[in-house]
Amino acid sequence: MKFITGGIFAGKYERLRALGFAPDEIADGRDVPFGEAFAKPALNKLNALIRRLLAAGEDPMEFVAKQAALHPDIVIACDEVGCGVVPIEKEERDYREAVGRISCLLAGRASSVERIYCGLVTELKPEGKA
Repeated sequence: MKFITGGIFAGKYERLRALGFAPDEIADGRDVPFGEAFAKPALNKLNALIRRLLAAGEDPMEFVAKQAALHPDIVIACDEVGCGVVPIEKEERDYREAVGRISCLLAGRASSVERIYCGLVTELKPEGKA
C-alpha cells in the first residue's frame, strides 16, 4: 500500500494521476459505496469516506483496517484535517480524531508515505524503508 497525505487542494488527486491512474481507476470517498471503496487501484478522499462511515454508525477504524489488509496494493490519498482550530462540536472532534488515528495506522502499514504540499511531493517514508 502507498499512503498519500496533505492539505485540501494540495495536489493529492494530481499525484494519483501522475502515478498513472486514470480517473475511472480512482474511487472517490465522497460518494463511493462503502463496499466498493477499496475495489479500485486507488482511493482519493479517504477522509470523506471516514466522515460518511461515522455518520452511518460504522466503526471507520475497523472498516479501513480490514479493507486495507484485503487490498495491500491500493494507493490511498487522505486530506490532513487535524491542523488548525479545534472544533467546538464533538462530532467534528471525533471525525478529526478518527482521520488522524486511521492515517497513523495506514502510514505504519504502508510501503511508502508521501506528503503533498503546494503540489510538491515529500517522501516521509520512502519505498522500501521501515
